[in-house]
Amino acid sequence: MDVLRITERRVGDVTVLELAGRLILEEGELPLRDCVDRLVSEGRVNIVLDLGKVTRLDSAGVGMLVCKYLTAFHKGGRVKFLHLTPRADELMHVTKLAGVFEIFQSEEDAIRSFGPAPIQT
Repeated sequence: MDVLRITERRVGDVTVLELAGRLILEEGELPLRDCVDRLVSEGRVNIVLDLGKVTRLDSAGVGMLVCKYLTAFHKGGRVKFLHLTPRADELMHVTKLAGVFEIFQSEEDAIRSFGPAPIQT
């Protein structure tokens, strides 16, 4: 079984989550929900989701991506997407979400798109 694994790292004030495995009903969407909810509760609301190693994505997974996008948005943050697989790209276009989400091919571009990190005083 290709259960979803999430690798988390910080780049400045941005958290990059690398997803690997299946983002599907009852396997992948719950760990993603819990991870993003924890980050947002810690005030870490600028998130890049790297989907390059997602082996399967279904409607529940897409629904969770939308839900977590809104979770961060309502707390003043953003979720941006990186390295969509061909299947994820197709789903984003079919559902018209490609026009809503910011999607990147370069991690550096995705991180830079959040703007400069706030100056710590």
